[in-house]
Order: sequence, then C-alpha cells, then structure tokens
Amino acid sequence: ILLGIWRTWKIQSNPLQQQFLKGKVPSNLNGFYKGTVTSIKTNWQGKKFDSSKSTGNNIFKEAVGNLEKYPFKTYTGKGLQDNMAVLKIDYSSNSHPWWLRFILDELVETSPGKYIGKVHVQLIPGLGFSLSYFKLEK
Repeated sequence: ILLGIWRTWKIQSNPLQQQFLKGKVPSNLNGFYKGTVTSIKTNWQGKKFDSSKSTGNNIFKEAVGNLEKYPFKTYTGKGLQDNMAVLKIDYSSNSHPWWLRFILDELVETSPGKYIGKVHVQLIPGLGFSLSYFKLEK
C-alpha cells in the first residue's frame, strides 16, 4: 500500500497533472488514436474506440502487424484521484487475464484531438493507485 501511495503522489506531482486537470470529458471518440507512453518502452500503438457501443480495443504492434487486444468499455464518471468528470476506460471483464481486471484508465481531452490519460490500479474497490500517464492523438 505504501508503494501505491508513493506512486500516486509521484503521478499527482507530475507536470502532466495540471494539463489533466484542465481537460474535459471527450465525446464521440471513434476510430484509432495514436498512443504514447513516456515512462516505459512498449509495443502499444494506441486505442481504437467505437462511441456508438461505448467500447474499444488497445492496438499493439506485433510481428504479424497490428493486433487488437484487451477490449474495454467506456463510460463517464468521477476521477479516482481528481474531483472531476473523466472518461473511464474499464477492463474489469471476466474474459480478461486476472491482472488486467484491476486496471482502470481515465481520459480527458486537453485540446482538439489531443488527450491525456491516467492508468490506475484498483486492488480494493474504492481505493485506487495511479501508475502512469499516457497520451492519445487523433
């Protein structure tokens, strides 16, 4: 728990936090959005959204091309760490690997076509820890 509190404090102290707080709930996300993560090297390429179904998928670069993995559902709600409305990206489906069910992303639009997201882990309902930021761009 102490590690989670420390990591959350680091994320909340990051300069991206001020941009996140100025953001607004995105609407009508459709299609592919290119993703970047600055804290780790990954083959994650971004997210693909379908606003009519409130769903989406993560896109990963694999040897055979781009692969859609880890589907999610989306809905609007209050941020885990911030007193503001955000778009929740929820992986809690029983069809996912056990470790992914604890992940909850939150997304805000910071300017037209540009988004900042936070990755949270929720081991205990109502108690979430922030892990990192990611960016999406149309």
